[in-house]
Amino acid sequence: MDPELQQLAAVFQATLSPDKDAIKAAEQQLKAAAQQPGYCIKVLKLTATPIDDAIRQSAAVNFKNVIKYRWVPSEADLYGGAQPLPDAEKAQIKQLLLGVTLGSPHRVAAQLSEALSIICGYDFPAKWPELLPELVTKLATEDLTHIKGVLQVANNVFKRFRGQPSSNNVLAQELDMCQQAFLRPLHETHTRLAGLFPATTAPGAPVEPLRQLLGCMRLSFRIFYSLCSMGLSDATEGELGFWMDEMHKCLTYENPALDETDPEKESVLDGVKTAVCQTVDLLLEIDEDTFKPYLQRFAASVWGVLMKVSHKPGQDNLAMAAIKFLNTIAKGVFANLFQADGALQQICESVIVPNLRVRPEDEEMFEMNPTEYIRRDAEGGDSDTRRRAAADLVRSLTDRFPAEVSRLFTGYITAALADYSAAPAANWRSKDCAIYMVTALSVKGRTAAHGATSTTQLVNLLDFYSAQVLPELQSPKLNDNPLLKADAVKFVTTFRSMLPKEACLAAVPCLVNLLGSEYCVVHSYAAICLERLLSLKDPATRANRFTSADLGPHLQALLERLFAGFKLPDSSENEYLMKAIMRVIVFVGPAIAPVSAVCLQRLAAMLVEVCKNPRNPSFNHYLFESVAALIRHGTAASAAAVADYEQALFPAFELVLQQDVQEFHPYVFQIFSQLIELRPAPLPQLYLAIFPPLLSPVFWERSGNVPALVRLLQAYLTKAGAEVVAGGHLVAVLGVFQKLLSSKAHDHEGFYIVNAIVESLPLPAYAQYLPSIWTLMFQRLTGSKTPKFCRFFVVFLALFICKHGPAAAAEQLDKVQPGILFMLLGQVWLPTLPGVDGPEEEKLVAVAGAKLLTELPGFNAAAPGDRGALWAALRKGVVDKLTGGGSHGGSGQEDEEPDFEEMQGYTAAYAKLANAAKAERPVLGEIPDPKQYVEAALARVGA
Repeated sequence: MDPELQQLAAVFQATLSPDKDAIKAAEQQLKAAAQQPGYCIKVLKLTATPIDDAIRQSAAVNFKNVIKYRWVPSEADLYGGAQPLPDAEKAQIKQLLLGVTLGSPHRVAAQLSEALSIICGYDFPAKWPELLPELVTKLATEDLTHIKGVLQVANNVFKRFRGQPSSNNVLAQELDMCQQAFLRPLHETHTRLAGLFPATTAPGAPVEPLRQLLGCMRLSFRIFYSLCSMGLSDATEGELGFWMDEMHKCLTYENPALDETDPEKESVLDGVKTAVCQTVDLLLEIDEDTFKPYLQRFAASVWGVLMKVSHKPGQDNLAMAAIKFLNTIAKGVFANLFQADGALQQICESVIVPNLRVRPEDEEMFEMNPTEYIRRDAEGGDSDTRRRAAADLVRSLTDRFPAEVSRLFTGYITAALADYSAAPAANWRSKDCAIYMVTALSVKGRTAAHGATSTTQLVNLLDFYSAQVLPELQSPKLNDNPLLKADAVKFVTTFRSMLPKEACLAAVPCLVNLLGSEYCVVHSYAAICLERLLSLKDPATRANRFTSADLGPHLQALLERLFAGFKLPDSSENEYLMKAIMRVIVFVGPAIAPVSAVCLQRLAAMLVEVCKNPRNPSFNHYLFESVAALIRHGTAASAAAVADYEQALFPAFELVLQQDVQEFHPYVFQIFSQLIELRPAPLPQLYLAIFPPLLSPVFWERSGNVPALVRLLQAYLTKAGAEVVAGGHLVAVLGVFQKLLSSKAHDHEGFYIVNAIVESLPLPAYAQYLPSIWTLMFQRLTGSKTPKFCRFFVVFLALFICKHGPAAAAEQLDKVQPGILFMLLGQVWLPTLPGVDGPEEEKLVAVAGAKLLTELPGFNAAAPGDRGALWAALRKGVVDKLTGGGSHGGSGQEDEEPDFEEMQGYTAAYAKLANAAKAERPVLGEIPDPKQYVEAALARVGA
């Protein structure tokens, strides 16, 4: 092996060491090596070297990550120091990558295939036209392993077309090109594969070649799916007959020898049938008329598949895809297929009800893997399940055949409840199914904020709640029938907007009680339900549906049970309990004061604990949200309490900074800001001692820290500006400004810093640095300006003018270039003015505009040359902005609080704490109405 590759292999081997220090040292070595030219080529060659597969896989993961961050670095990655890969190296990678991927073991190939997909996202097809011809060439082989590898890569490449609208013309053109290049070779390859079918299925033939053959067929079906995703073209329509015949053969093929012994594992044949169901479902959705000739045949065959599907988890994907196909039929113009004699009854009894029933696998997951159970089952869960697919089918059938479906399900629900009543201990699953049936039959529309927002009126929800749900919630035996209790709690969560307020209030003490259940799903569902009830708003008034008085009698018990919940099994870092704690603090507001000390003590201890090993990002986020909420509302009742919060929280914060717990840095900086903003000046010495380390480059290199650190600098400049100047820290602060200004991702944060300097410090404190500040801004304006940069520049200039007057602004700017203010007004200010938005920003530019028009010496309507015309243009711009341009303020509606889980997954990026939000001070508080101010100023000039 090449000595360089040998050395690299040793570093990758060290990343697999059990020793944390060895791993960290190896990662640092790789980080440094990645900056060297040719690094990616070396790593790619290492993945192709016949050494230990674990080292090759580690190298492949590293290669994929480098490609991800350096092929086309984002602005944030560039800010963090990522260097784009040189074009020559990119060309070499594209030349080698497909061959290496196809020649690698499965796990290595999977990582390299992902890297190839990332590159395709940027370069294919325009900058990588060779890829498709190369794939087509490599398909011309009889080696099934090789064919499968090529089809796997092609499948990954074409996935980009799935779910895209046909109105995306650029993508549609690319898809057309892919169809022209790949449909015929795919057809020919599948024909060859189908030709091997008789020999591999002959009696006594080994099963493994058949598995491999079916794996290839599944991939060819998935590729055809991708190529049809944006609608049928002449090319795909011409191929439709061939593919429908091939798919139908596979859908109706049976071979027990292919069944998996592990009930959790999907068999290769089930994978093929799932791909067929997904494809015919897509074709029916996008073009009912073209698919019509094939509908009857596939509807009958899919129905036949569903009749044979077992309850094994390994067949979940097949069951869900088949049910979804029936659902698409029910929603479309061919719904009359269900009107055949007894068809509706048969589908309800043979497909829907069995798939709404709880399975032994669900019960096992409920107890053994509660996190996964909640993810799948909770309201708004992000995972497809058989129950969800069956419930969707119920809704579609209810829309089409309300009377018949209502009659059938009323009978099923009544029978299930009678079965339960006859022997509650043995037949509890019947009641579980009844609750699911009522939910499926009733929910018509829903939102994340309100749960069910409209119902079908086919079931009297209040009667069902009172007779069947509330008794489960009120049962004194906390740990009996846990799954039914979870169902009952979920019912309240789902219908919280539709049930009368009194009915929901009756559930609150029961929910508080259920927080003590030893079953993780039950106490998590109780926490979810309470959190959603407390955040429920009246859609008309936007006021909370429930009041503090409603919660008052239960507050102490509720908080005690929530905090005690962390000691229950599987719940030491339960995000649902922590989110509920946050919600209770926010809901109660300043009335939290009597119990705030106890809450603070518990939260501070938990902070210290999670610093040791942060595992659950959602839990951590809501823990910091709870701390921020407690500070916000606890200090509202007593401003002097800030010192108590500092005393309790600083040990944990010290731990975060000393041990470099990077994912917590943005949270800690936000809470530091919150505490400083609440304190009157002067700040205690402790805060002043923290300030110099905050300017350390190591903190500012991480993009996710920047917004929190900038806000912290603003807080320091506002409350301790004189101390910052006296300590000689202003140069370092401006160094940070310079770094941020050079980044398109963070230039606005740089403006926040200089805005704070202008607002908080006297002009002499920073006048000597102003020429450098202006020069840096002008370099961006001439070299790489963006609309965002121009808006922030205009607002900064307006702030300076409002604070120090137009004459001082002109004087300072003249030090860089005489008369440049007038050039900026004509070339930057006026073109940017219509795009400035936000009430504070619009106020600043309006007032600054008035001051320029009325207070700048030698600048008026009668000024000689271009200046008179510029004055008139500026006057028109200011008046237009005030009378018609831009919106003043919001819509008057309070925004929904952003939900952390709804963000795009947790990364080390900035996660804003809603409860630590900055209390904005009004800009130019002495000018309540900018329009009036401008009119008066212009009137004075006119006079």
